[in-house]
Amino acid sequence: MSAATTRRRAASRVLLAAALLLASVAGVLPMLQGSADAATGAAVTKTVTATRAFLDEDGTRRQVSSNRVTLAVSQTQDLRGRQEIHVSWSGAIPTGGIVTDPNASDGRNQEYPFVLLQCRGVDTTGKVPAGQARLTPETCWTQTSPERYLAAASHTPSWRFDAYAPAAERGAVVGQPANLPAACAELSQPLTARWVPFRSAGGEVFYGGPDPGAGCTPLAPESDSAEGGGLTSNTTYGITGTDGRGEADFAVWTAAENQSLGCSVSVDCALVAVPIVGLSCDAWGRALPAGAVQTTKAGAPLTAQQLTTADTTCRRTGAYEPGMPRSSESTDQAVRGNLWWAASNWRNRITVPLDFAVTGSVCDTVSKEPPVELMGSVVVNELTASWRPAFCTSKDLFTFTHVQQADSLARTLVEAGEIDGAFSSAPKAGGYGRPVVQAPLAIGGFALAFTIDDADKQRRETLNLNARLVAKLLSASYPASSVVRDYHEGLDHNPLNITLDPEFQALNPGLPQSASLESGAALQVFSANTDLVWALSSWIDSDPEARAWLDGYADPWGMTVNEAYRGLDLPVDNWPLLDEFVAPDWYKEQNACYKNSPTPFLQLVANPPSNLAAVLVNMQYAKSAVATVCRYDGNDPTSLPLRQQGRQDVGYRFVLGLVSVSSASRYNLRTAALQTTSAVKPAQRFTDTTGRRFVRADLAGLRAASQLLEADDEAGTWRLDYGRLSTDDGAAAYPGALPVYAVLPTSGLDDKTATRLAKLLCYSHTRGQRSGAANGRLPVGYLPVTAANGLGAEQDYVLNAAAAVRAQDREVPALDAAPTTRAQACDFSAAKPTATSSPSPSDSPSPSEPTAPSVTPPTVPAAAVPSAPVPTATVPTGVPSVSTAPIVEAATVATAGQSSDLGRLGVPFLLLLAFASALTGVVLRWLDELGEATRLAWAEARGWVRR
Repeated sequence: MSAATTRRRAASRVLLAAALLLASVAGVLPMLQGSADAATGAAVTKTVTATRAFLDEDGTRRQVSSNRVTLAVSQTQDLRGRQEIHVSWSGAIPTGGIVTDPNASDGRNQEYPFVLLQCRGVDTTGKVPAGQARLTPETCWTQTSPERYLAAASHTPSWRFDAYAPAAERGAVVGQPANLPAACAELSQPLTARWVPFRSAGGEVFYGGPDPGAGCTPLAPESDSAEGGGLTSNTTYGITGTDGRGEADFAVWTAAENQSLGCSVSVDCALVAVPIVGLSCDAWGRALPAGAVQTTKAGAPLTAQQLTTADTTCRRTGAYEPGMPRSSESTDQAVRGNLWWAASNWRNRITVPLDFAVTGSVCDTVSKEPPVELMGSVVVNELTASWRPAFCTSKDLFTFTHVQQADSLARTLVEAGEIDGAFSSAPKAGGYGRPVVQAPLAIGGFALAFTIDDADKQRRETLNLNARLVAKLLSASYPASSVVRDYHEGLDHNPLNITLDPEFQALNPGLPQSASLESGAALQVFSANTDLVWALSSWIDSDPEARAWLDGYADPWGMTVNEAYRGLDLPVDNWPLLDEFVAPDWYKEQNACYKNSPTPFLQLVANPPSNLAAVLVNMQYAKSAVATVCRYDGNDPTSLPLRQQGRQDVGYRFVLGLVSVSSASRYNLRTAALQTTSAVKPAQRFTDTTGRRFVRADLAGLRAASQLLEADDEAGTWRLDYGRLSTDDGAAAYPGALPVYAVLPTSGLDDKTATRLAKLLCYSHTRGQRSGAANGRLPVGYLPVTAANGLGAEQDYVLNAAAAVRAQDREVPALDAAPTTRAQACDFSAAKPTATSSPSPSDSPSPSEPTAPSVTPPTVPAAAVPSAPVPTATVPTGVPSVSTAPIVEAATVATAGQSSDLGRLGVPFLLLLAFASALTGVVLRWLDELGEATRLAWAEARGWVRR
């Protein structure tokens, strides 16, 4: 064999192998694409070299600092309103003169902060796309006037001598409105002033100015303080450590949260990071056009002495050492964060475009038909926010709405025929009188969120809680205040709050202890009836330590339950406020607001927020809901209301609240790990977590909990066996796991509605179980209902339920009924399916449907599900007027993210390339033989012609 033949055959083997590889990739590409889409949006890393330079009097330019700054953003696509994204940076100048709250306006006076802003517009020097704005400092959001208005009683503040600022921005007064309101004229007039107005999405200009409260001049309406009902500012004056690194959680806003900023799927916005490096100085005007001079407000040229003073002021490098907290000493103006807009700092900005998902509001535009109304569980808020836009923008699906409502009421309304369907987790007390299926959509759950600062005044990332500690918080057993401890019978020996409880200290060593922390005496739980509370109280009721304590047995340190809660029957779906203690008269005289309304004191400490959205805001921004504050509001002093304590100072934060696992993921909340098993004797004191197992609210914990689900044929659902959580079988299971079901009638619906609801279940069966941030996917915080997660029976039941809903023949499939095929249940071009059918060998899941990693379910003995009370509701007469809190629905990426050029063209292209590679490989492999055969055939043909 010749060398050439050897090389050809080697090449043929490579090509044939490549063909096989390409064909394989084409086969799994849909799954890979699904996995890529399942990521939580594209992360971005960008770098800039931030420099500072001085121009000497003779025009010499000297660079005094150069920092290669790298910014990393955790997610930039498929963003939803008020969602927090993680931002980190390195290479920046360390911050000095540090304040406690980087989101507060006072953060602007720090030296060398790393400023993060949300800005509207496209950051380009070229043409701006039609309908968009050009991103400038005037389109960036700040919440207070001092962040964009500066004034000085001097002719030479540092910002006037910015070497990169054009001549028009180096005057004595810059940016002032042409028609200054009369209220401004009544204020003292500064020698110099710099206005950086904010331009809203609607075109209105807000100048702010020296005293917006006096009408000089107004701020955007969203500038209200958090106490006044507005959101805490998302502008962040980030703190860079001595190693040049820093990080922050940044809450992004849509027009729903900040209409003036106006960010949406159609209005471009960006995260802008401005690493403050200090002003580049040109006091002598060497960068100005020839003949241009800087003058006083009156027009007189600045003197040589004034210019020397200006040069000195502008070149300052900081009054504080890196990492030093701010004290009484003033920070250096030239390196403060309030000059984020100055040309020297702005030129070093890093701009990261933000892509917002389409919200369900798009359905009002694209859909002409009334939506199918579904009520119930807040556990599916993030799920429905993702699915709704995908449904109403798909010609094969339909429009639906999710109205948050008490789960028990939603179950009652379905039974009464008042609504078409509900989302629910708990079984209905006494069962349903109307035939309904309860099809599992996902495994969600409750989480105990916290915002707590440690002894170093840094945000705590982990927390351990057991059921007994949660029972203490819920049962008003911490006195919270000395007035309660001293006058409330039975609580005098209990710790004032959880930070002083030896049990909490043992499970969470090193956390600060405070006797004045009323927010540490209660868990924030919203007041509506909810299956979240039902699941939480089910866990408490099944835990041996917690149940014994509620029944009157003291904990190992002697703390006992508030008598008002002793022997409380659980579970419940609305936590009761039972303590009736009213503070004594002397306290009323000290607190005029309390005197006006002498409410039971510990009910003011609990003060349940009205809805889940309120708890989420309080956890996200560390707001105490305790309503014991008396503060005069300028109105009638005889009717002073009690007020909430509100936002806590960074470094001293301590709030706990009940939320859903999915909402905690969306808002980047820290959640506690919950105890499952304990080997510690009930009466034994302990000093650490030895012998106890705590499980986090992650997919692993939810997956392990799903193995404890047991079919309850009477209720028609799978229920978590809470009793097994404290055994070895449930040691790895997250106690807050909670299946969410679509409760849908199998009789009484018209054909169109029945078909639509069957489509909902068919969507849920496959496409809806693909995790991801894009619309139509299963958001973070839910465990997919798939066989790979040990939920094969539940997944099969969804198809049986879909067939039953579509058939509307009153059939309610048994939980263990033989599964129907997807082709039979979900082929909506065919006639109605029967409620049950036999499986077909060909009806296997599509290989393009991604599945979660395979896990082997633990072998557990069969056990009966303990019977427990379930939430009930009274059947209303007529159609009720539903009053509920607004649905917290973040921006959701409509159909974007469900398809791509790679998805449409990648597979055909790869298959074509594989075929070409295979054909070429065959040709190269048999080239010699083909050549010889061709030669012989040609010779034979010529001989035939001659003959």
